[in-house]
Amino acid sequence: MIPENSAGTILIADDTPESLAFMNEALAAAGYTILVAMDGEQAVNIAKMMTPDLILLDAMMPRMDGFEACRALKADSSTNEVPVIFLTGLTDSSDVLKGLESGGVDYLTKPVNLDEMLARVQVHLSTAKRTKSARRALEEMGQPAFACDVNGEIIWITQCAEELLQHNDCHLADCQAALKSDLPDWLLRQPERNASKRLSGMESEISVRYLGRPLPGEYLMRLVINEEASARHALQAAFELTEREAQVLFWLSRGKTNQEIAQILEMSPRTVNKHLEPVFRKLGVENRTAAVATALAISGQQ
Repeated sequence: MIPENSAGTILIADDTPESLAFMNEALAAAGYTILVAMDGEQAVNIAKMMTPDLILLDAMMPRMDGFEACRALKADSSTNEVPVIFLTGLTDSSDVLKGLESGGVDYLTKPVNLDEMLARVQVHLSTAKRTKSARRALEEMGQPAFACDVNGEIIWITQCAEELLQHNDCHLADCQAALKSDLPDWLLRQPERNASKRLSGMESEISVRYLGRPLPGEYLMRLVINEEASARHALQAAFELTEREAQVLFWLSRGKTNQEIAQILEMSPRTVNKHLEPVFRKLGVENRTAAVATALAISGQQ
């Protein structure tokens, strides 16, 4: 049973008894509840039974090494969000990279420095708690959101987002492939908040809207199925617009001139003006600038 005043539960996996005892004593003294394992396979089994808040994982262990154990943990939905810090005596940068590529968030070089270990543990526990809090809030609000890294690799995704994909006959694997293809260059250009990116190679019209960076290396996104239709529907519902009025307002909010809107909707600029008159009245505004601001306040939430 985990004490109520525990600072968190940490699983230490190390096949060296002296190292295991040293870390166990130090972390227990700092208020953490400790679970121990002597090899990678044991670590995976314990983590699945008693999900820890963080795992300190030795890279080189018998039966199943730390790299394989980490991949197994990240492949299981019950443990894939648990941060893993690798413990390694290896100094080759390729081995450190291997640990990070398998899903580790950090590494400590053995022999472990006590102060460094405690500091790293605290930082990653705090980060994990913030991530869980953000995801829980988005789940409760029913938002089709997900977080990814700079390479477009999904870190977590809400149930609502998965259901939205399924409802539109889109497989998560296909969406992930599109994200990895389309997002890296776009993210490197540092898009502004609420900027959208249409995903290529998808049967349905799917876009992602950039919401911000809640944590270092993490990009928060919202899935949007057919952004134009979604935004127009929201505008219609909010202001009791006709379908044509909603179309005109949508393109107005996207910075289009009357001439451009006329070409898009295949009507004359004069007809666009006629539609804008009741649009301004229903929105309670007097000019284009105010109409755009009001429309974006609604459609930008979709």
